[in-house]
Amino acid sequence: METANPTWVVSRRSGRRGFWGLLGVALFGAAFVAALVGFVRAPHVDSGVLVAIVTPFLVMAIVLALEGLTQGMVRLDPAGFATPLGRRRAWADVLAIGTGLVDGRETPVVAVRGGSGIEQDLFPGFSDDEAPRLVAALRERVVPAGFASVDPGAQHWAAVDAEADRAEAVVRDTAGRRPVERERIEFGYPGLVHAVRLDYGTNDAGERVELIVRQGTTLALTAHGRRWLRQDRKRSADPATQVGLLFGPHTTEVLGATGGGF
Repeated sequence: METANPTWVVSRRSGRRGFWGLLGVALFGAAFVAALVGFVRAPHVDSGVLVAIVTPFLVMAIVLALEGLTQGMVRLDPAGFATPLGRRRAWADVLAIGTGLVDGRETPVVAVRGGSGIEQDLFPGFSDDEAPRLVAALRERVVPAGFASVDPGAQHWAAVDAEADRAEAVVRDTAGRRPVERERIEFGYPGLVHAVRLDYGTNDAGERVELIVRQGTTLALTAHGRRWLRQDRKRSADPATQVGLLFGPHTTEVLGATGGGF
């Protein structure tokens, strides 16, 4: 369902920050200009110090105003949605609307079809108690197409299959193991088949060991009734080289952590 008239959804919290930020820009901007003019006309230590004092307050006011404008205002119209300084999105590209945890706060998230595949727009200005209002306003405008409507394309699968072949060869060379099953699966987004799973079966501890391949490779271990994903960092070892270790002597321990996603 689409609503004909353009509307703005404004975060009360971020809107207040934006208002006070704009007011601060006006006041400190005027003070900065006056101090700068005075310094140019009659250079003196006092006028120079005044310019130095006013400048950081003006910068803070500008940052506050920009934060309110970029994070706390969303324009909805018949064609799509946009933020004042952000990207415009067409309703036809909206795949899913929901919320996720961002820095420990419930935040609206919109998944859209973008130039580099699936992209996620976050709206931190509408966190926590204001999240349902923006989510409801978006859902009044469009019925999301769903992730199943996305076709990864031949180029995507060529890259994924090449990476899966590489990972499979590494495991074979380092651990002498071959996958018991290789298949294309949904992963990350419900309904979207865009990954390859290399299933290496179950180790002596009853843990299932898998490699999940997209643009890169992720090591997955199913233990304690859940699938755990290895968090790779810049200097992490190749996940494919770690498969053999999980079939040897090792221990697993569940540690508490915070995080979230769409």
